[in-house]
Amino acid sequence: MNIVGIDIGGTNFRIGLVNETGTLLKFEKVPVGTVFQSDQVLFSLAETIRSFCGEMAYDAVAIGFPATLDVAREKVVQAPNIPFMEDLPVKEFLSTELMVPVIAEKDVTFALCYDMEKYQIPEKGVVCGIYFGTGIGNAISIDGKPFIGTHGTAGELGHIPVVDCDRLCGCGNVGCLEMIAGGRALVEIRQEHYPEASMSEIFARHSEDVVIKEFVDSMAVAVATEVNILDPSYVLLGGGVLNNEGFPKEFFSERIRAKVRKPLPLKELNLVFTEDEREKCVLGAASYVRKIML
Repeated sequence: MNIVGIDIGGTNFRIGLVNETGTLLKFEKVPVGTVFQSDQVLFSLAETIRSFCGEMAYDAVAIGFPATLDVAREKVVQAPNIPFMEDLPVKEFLSTELMVPVIAEKDVTFALCYDMEKYQIPEKGVVCGIYFGTGIGNAISIDGKPFIGTHGTAGELGHIPVVDCDRLCGCGNVGCLEMIAGGRALVEIRQEHYPEASMSEIFARHSEDVVIKEFVDSMAVAVATEVNILDPSYVLLGGGVLNNEGFPKEFFSERIRAKVRKPLPLKELNLVFTEDEREKCVLGAASYVRKIML
């Protein structure tokens, strides 16, 4: 079974063809804006898939969205960081257009699926994946199955409201946690405080500065909040922000542990830092499909 895996991020669009052994046959990464240039999102997706695969056969398509989806996983409800992605009948349109099964999920669900396999995390119990990229991606696994909630929108950790934040979030609300603890907040910090530094070197050059420590502390708030609510067996941490050169992982871990409830779950807290592999969600998408379809 050849599977097309797609990872639509707030910044980049990744697509790959994965065979039945999990081998990546072809892969591309492009800026997300080059794929979605109008409100014809589904037509753009179908054309991108056909163009990418060319003459290569595929049996299913799995697409990870940085968005909320309905409980049936048939529609994208809303994507805070990408224009035009609202109320999209993804499954119906693309399965008809491409004539293969189409699976839609949150991108971070695929990331967590991949990371649990790579780091040999037991499926039993609660496992959380928190990925700091453009926003804050969050996936929750309970006994190996994604927890999606009553309406399909569980795990919106980045959209927990915080006090004394008046920034408008892409979701439409004001004061969401990712406005102070996500990648876009880091971009604003660089523009205001370190215009001479590139995003790739901001931690390497400035991780001891107060403003950066405050940002990392806000990231720790996100993680500790989820830990204190769900009491997970493992917390997998990743994303482009954490994997930036010089990111202060030790300080980040200290701040998480300072905020987690004591004596438990702190005493048994398992934090796992994951690599930011460019093919992660594409391979995770294929792995996820094999689990649910075979």
